[in-house]
Amino acid sequence: MNRPGATAHLNRPFTTAWSLARTRQVCRLALLLSLPRLARADVQTVANHPAADGIQPYLLVLPADWATRIPPSGPVNAPVFLSSIAPGQRIALGIVAEGPDRDRILDGVSAAARFTSMPGAPAHARDLKPVAVRRIKAEGADFALMAMKAGGVSEADRAKIEAATTLTTLAVFAPDWTAPAVSQSTDIEIHADLSGTAVPVTLPPVHLPVRPVPDWLSQPLPTADELGKRINRYQEDMAPGQLLAWFTAAAKGDLLRAPPVYAYFAITLGSNPLDRAAAVDAYPQLDPEVQPALLHMLRLGGQDLPRLFPQLAASTLEPFNSVRTLADPRDLPPFQDPVEPQAVAQIGQTMDECWAGWMATGDPSYLRALVDLLAGAPDYPAFTAWQAARGGAKGLNARVARGLAYQIAGWSIGSFQHTDPLVADWLNYWENDSSVPLVIRQEIASLPTNPAFRRK
Repeated sequence: MNRPGATAHLNRPFTTAWSLARTRQVCRLALLLSLPRLARADVQTVANHPAADGIQPYLLVLPADWATRIPPSGPVNAPVFLSSIAPGQRIALGIVAEGPDRDRILDGVSAAARFTSMPGAPAHARDLKPVAVRRIKAEGADFALMAMKAGGVSEADRAKIEAATTLTTLAVFAPDWTAPAVSQSTDIEIHADLSGTAVPVTLPPVHLPVRPVPDWLSQPLPTADELGKRINRYQEDMAPGQLLAWFTAAAKGDLLRAPPVYAYFAITLGSNPLDRAAAVDAYPQLDPEVQPALLHMLRLGGQDLPRLFPQLAASTLEPFNSVRTLADPRDLPPFQDPVEPQAVAQIGQTMDECWAGWMATGDPSYLRALVDLLAGAPDYPAFTAWQAARGGAKGLNARVARGLAYQIAGWSIGSFQHTDPLVADWLNYWENDSSVPLVIRQEIASLPTNPAFRRK
């Protein structure tokens, strides 16, 4: 799990000179390999059926709200394409185009989508226009560009490479469709016909399962190590059943004491109605040691337990009446004199909870609250002087506290920049946004090389 103070940083110079032709070839291959098997229409099909007007012959399924979570402009990383969906879930459909005219082509495209429950249920036809058309970075492009910046490659050369790593564009369509309620895993077949292009395109259908909660809970639970490795980015493809499987593993493994873990589940269950409804429905089937943990987490997320569980006895719910709703971790302390030592001591925990809010929701306001701590750069020398003098609580002041928060924020943001593509997208956007204070933009640019952010 990414934690402040436990961050891996990039500190090796990037010295290899890439040719643009080779970069284009690598990036196109990386995009193809990043597509899920179910949505690729396989590489052989792509090779044998050239794209009409630059539109690639595969249909992609992605989270319904992806276009609302990305920065408003600039190239972005590809979404996580879904390999299954949950009952009641809404989705978005994506079409990829490449070539110099790809944006123009997709601006004029329309899609007729058909959804069929297998076997034999009637299809649902929808005529759609794109809700978003965005240029997509090749997989690994952020890391390569950061490495080049750290290695001293000129801005002009980096701009050429950046242009070479955005050779595809994704059009996103928002169908008015919800996955059906099912009691067991059931396949859905999705067809899409494209018009508004020089040659109409019929895409190969996509098949993916609708997986209810019991299907997820019947699988082996993840280990603590697996959870630690997975809860390190915004999980945009998390199904309610998978969340409950993770929660069961965390509760049985006594992991819910850790701030990033309890905050992740509390904020998810508090903010996502589909996840919350699935957890309430599954409560009677959960193991006895997991049930009170779920009640605690729902209460921590601000939920009214008697309303959610009218069938439960008051004596069952009474122990959770005293559980306080988790404070909004985005309300990070501003640290004005006189500072409260306890608030300084807890800043790492509060930031962990704020990262959990990001991982639970993908809401950029959680990330921005942490990024704003980089404005404490001018106070960092006061913190290092206090540290060297072993000043303790007696020498603690607001400048020292802001310098400490600045350092921890840089550690953690630099780590997530490498593990979470959506974090990298927002950092790149804010670095180039003139409305962001200059000191913050400078600190974002320095993340890969700033010695203040290296793990001690």
